[in-house]
Amino acid sequence: MAEKKKQTKFTTFIRIFWILVVTPLVALVALVAATASGMFGELPTFEDLENPNSALASEVFSSDGVLLGKYYYQNRTNVHYKDLSPNLVNALKATEDIRFEEHSGIDIRGLLRVLFKTVILRQSGSGGGSTITQQLAKNLFPREQISGVKIVFQKIKEWIIAVRLERNYTKEEILAMYLNTVEFGSNSFGIKSASQTFFNKSPDKLTIQESAVLVGLLKAPTYYSPVLNPENSLRRRNTVLYQMRRYDMLNEVAFDSLKALPIKLKYQA
Repeated sequence: MAEKKKQTKFTTFIRIFWILVVTPLVALVALVAATASGMFGELPTFEDLENPNSALASEVFSSDGVLLGKYYYQNRTNVHYKDLSPNLVNALKATEDIRFEEHSGIDIRGLLRVLFKTVILRQSGSGGGSTITQQLAKNLFPREQISGVKIVFQKIKEWIIAVRLERNYTKEEILAMYLNTVEFGSNSFGIKSASQTFFNKSPDKLTIQESAVLVGLLKAPTYYSPVLNPENSLRRRNTVLYQMRRYDMLNEVAFDSLKALPIKLKYQA
């Protein structure tokens, strides 16, 4: 009986060893070989990464600097990191990628969590493994309409692009680029347009609760719209606030006060 238990423990150890050590090494070798052979299709060049394309709105100003109007396909105006409220940055990191400052494009701990909790234990609410940089890669170089095994190859391609983005840009630049490329609903693309649309202010003036509303929209812009679905938006905002409290970006008193506040919009359609 004791011998059988030892055998079982040894077998379990071998399985864990393969999952945690050998499998990643084999996957890395396969990844390098597949990249070299062009299996993932055409990857962005250095010039592509240095000058990513995004649709920007053309702004028309009066002689005294007053914005008169915009012409656009997508209502988007880019901003720099210095133009972002620290509240917005904290809300984004707490909700989307708490280890953003630590990884180099791919969060290994996040991927392992997905492997064990989502794939093995079937816990659907355990969260995803995509980093902000991976999401930026997907926004800058959108996926084709594919299915099946091709999705796996596309995901790996996004990992490669994410690592390259981390090599070419600072963390601050990546955060700003990400917030410039995401959709917030209500015909708002990018954080500057969203801040003006929902709160009639610039991104550097956003409060904690306003930042939480906008970051909450990233999960599903229509479902969590404070205009179309205010109850869903309030619930999602409080989830973002909870994440900020969880990672000590808010103390308990501030969290309790903020989650009790209603959402106050200054909506500019």
